[in-house]
Amino acid sequence: MFLASEINFIDRQSLSILARTIQDDLRITDLGYAQIVQLFLFAYMLSVLVAGWVTDRLGSRWSMTLFIAWWSVANMLTGLASSLRSLGAARFLLGAGESGLYTVAPKVVGELFPPTQRGVAVGIYTAGATVGATLAPPLIAFLALTYGWRGAFFVTGALGLLWI
Repeated sequence: MFLASEINFIDRQSLSILARTIQDDLRITDLGYAQIVQLFLFAYMLSVLVAGWVTDRLGSRWSMTLFIAWWSVANMLTGLASSLRSLGAARFLLGAGESGLYTVAPKVVGELFPPTQRGVAVGIYTAGATVGATLAPPLIAFLALTYGWRGAFFVTGALGLLWI
C-alpha cells in the first residue's frame, strides 16, 4: 500500500511539475490549465463514492488492481494529449481512478490488521504519498529531460502497471 500511495502521488504531481512545458507545447493558457486541474478534482470528488461501492463489490485485491491499472493508463494517456480537450480528458480519467486508492487502503487495513495496529498501518501507507510527492519533482524532471514531457507520463504510468 505504501508503494501504491507513492506511485499515486507521483502520477498526480507529474502534470503540475511539467505544467509550463505542456502549456507552451499545447498552447494552453493559465485559465485552460486551471480548468484541467478542476476536471481532475471534479472526477476525484465524484468517483470516491463509486470507488467505495466497487471496492465493496470486488474486494480489496481486484479493486486495487482495477484502480491502479485505470490511473496508470490515464497517466499514460496524458502523454498522448494534443489539445486542451484531450489533456483534460486524460486528467479527468486520472482523477476518477486515483480516488480508488483511498477507498481500498482503509479496507485493506481493516482486513489485515488488528485494531491495535491500524493506526500504524494507515500511517505507513499515507507516508507513501509524502514520499511520492517528495520524489516526484526530481524524478519527473529527469524523465522529461531524458525522454521529453510525453515520455515522462509513459514511464510514470508504467510504474503502476509494474506494481500490478
